[in-house]
Amino acid sequence: MSPSPAPPGFVRPALHVLLAALPLLAISAHVFGLVEMQISAAVAVIPLATVVLVLSVFAPHAADRVVLHGLVWGVLACGIYDVFRLDTVYMLGLWGDFIPTMGTWITGNPDGMVGGAVVGYLWRYIGDGGGIGITFFVVAAVCGLQRCSRRTVVLAAVGFGVFPVWSGLIATVGLAPQGQQLMFTLTPTTVLLSLIGHLIFGLVLGLGFWRSRAVLSSWPWAPLLGLRAAEPSPGVAAPRSSEDAEPAPLFAPGPHSAVVEDAFVPEPRVSGTGGMAARRPHPGRVRERAVRVRQRGAEARERRDAQEFATVQALVPRKGTPADDAPGIPRQRASASPEDDGPVRTPATSGSPAMSGTSPAERTLDPDTWAEFRRRLESTEPGRRAHGGRRYAGSEQRDPV
Repeated sequence: MSPSPAPPGFVRPALHVLLAALPLLAISAHVFGLVEMQISAAVAVIPLATVVLVLSVFAPHAADRVVLHGLVWGVLACGIYDVFRLDTVYMLGLWGDFIPTMGTWITGNPDGMVGGAVVGYLWRYIGDGGGIGITFFVVAAVCGLQRCSRRTVVLAAVGFGVFPVWSGLIATVGLAPQGQQLMFTLTPTTVLLSLIGHLIFGLVLGLGFWRSRAVLSSWPWAPLLGLRAAEPSPGVAAPRSSEDAEPAPLFAPGPHSAVVEDAFVPEPRVSGTGGMAARRPHPGRVRERAVRVRQRGAEARERRDAQEFATVQALVPRKGTPADDAPGIPRQRASASPEDDGPVRTPATSGSPAMSGTSPAERTLDPDTWAEFRRRLESTEPGRRAHGGRRYAGSEQRDPV
């Protein structure tokens, strides 16, 4: 048995996390007076973002899908957060908007507020919001958070939005010498509004992670923490792990395959009461079995309809054939004498009053055969395409499935 290939290196996710953290760190460094944002953006953030983008396009990594989903959900969560924040800023006037001012820190033009607003909000959504989303998705994948329940995931995301994101923001504003002058004044209102905004951000980010948890299957490393998998709801079968999943066959049987397989496969889990391996239906085999049952029912209906149609056709005289010589029709035996078989039936002419309104078959067949023939003709119904557009009584077949 050949050994499994080693997972790719952890350098690429580390670059993603470093790039995701730089926009927030650049704001703190500028407010504390360590490095101006114009320098940090031009020297560190933009070059590293270009390198990571080129590597993701021309040398894809197994973890790139997780990073991409984190970026998208981070931007979306930041946008929903801003719906609340901009309402309190421009509609209610409870605090100021420092994002355009932050954009001028990047452009180096304090008077260009329009350009500062464009650059500042791009930095906020892609750099701050997307960077926080990438960081949370990578940390959650490393810890195996996708194995937990939705409540646990959302609580973890909300906690991540409060600490370290919101607490870092408040610490930057409160501890920096010019933090309140450059960003916003710390008051009970601003602290409460910023906290509510980060709670909204964490809630949306957690729901986004829960919705995209299937993407975490592309994460190439095993979780570091042995988090317990979420318990399934009562009456719902637990999802099978990737180790228990059966390998997909190279040539899967089609829907009309005649391969007969057992529709139930043994489950590797052991029940807690009886100790016996549970058995549950395999979805693909159940569908194939249902198709085979339908086919057999249709074939049985066609065979029975053909038999009944042949029986009725045998009772109908053929065109151009005398009624007495028609195959399948019992002919009246000629009586040697009236004393042997009773009175002899004398066929009447077509113009006689006794035979007016009767068909040739009625004048030829005996009463019992004619009654059976009439009963079959009157019980027919349309709908059969294989037998001359007629469907005969008793040919209905319930669908077996």
